[in-house]
Amino acid sequence: MQRPIFAAVAFFVGIACAFAGEAGWSHYGGDEGGSRYSTATQITPGNIESLIRAWEFSTGDLVRRDRKTMRRSSTQATPILVGNKLLFCTPFNEIIALNPASGKSLWRFDPHITTEKVFPANKFNCRGVAYWESEIKGNVWRACTSRVFEATNDGRIFSIDAQTGKTCADFGKNGEVSIDPGMELNWPGEFQITSAPIVIGNTVIVGSSISDNERVNAPRGTVHAYDTVT
Repeated sequence: MQRPIFAAVAFFVGIACAFAGEAGWSHYGGDEGGSRYSTATQITPGNIESLIRAWEFSTGDLVRRDRKTMRRSSTQATPILVGNKLLFCTPFNEIIALNPASGKSLWRFDPHITTEKVFPANKFNCRGVAYWESEIKGNVWRACTSRVFEATNDGRIFSIDAQTGKTCADFGKNGEVSIDPGMELNWPGEFQITSAPIVIGNTVIVGSSISDNERVNAPRGTVHAYDTVT
């Protein structure tokens, strides 16, 4: 049986890793402007065939979840490389931090979204996360001076300590904010958030996703902005 592509994240190297050094990939779209362009030059058409797989990481979803649930999911996440961590999310909004050199898991956060009797309009899906770092260069051991933000299929926003994978209690209520879709939904999943948040200064901004062509009076595609700390 062919192995589904969403089961694992693979990292390939040739002479050197394409993401090494200053090239990075600190935002979902590569940089603040979403150019999706990398300045890395060590992987070229000339050496692409010599790349070898350095490591592979499995999310474990194929083992832990049933087939019906997996058929309602889609892996579209673009990892970001920031703070010496490779950060990405599973279709079920679990955030995973890996050592980019070895693929070793550093931490994992599970928001425990409900999958029973929920039919997201765009399947269970998480396209990415966002990173924020405080400008205050005080105690380096202070919690949540660097944060990972994620928006979930069930309309929540989470602030996670980038060093520990724990929620930042000062954000919203114990690290999360719930978004009200503004009206009663026709079914669980008509409204969701699939795209990665974006951080501008000290503001984290999220969009929304709704089911197309179902009804005229559908939930609005409202954009929300929140203070990155509170």
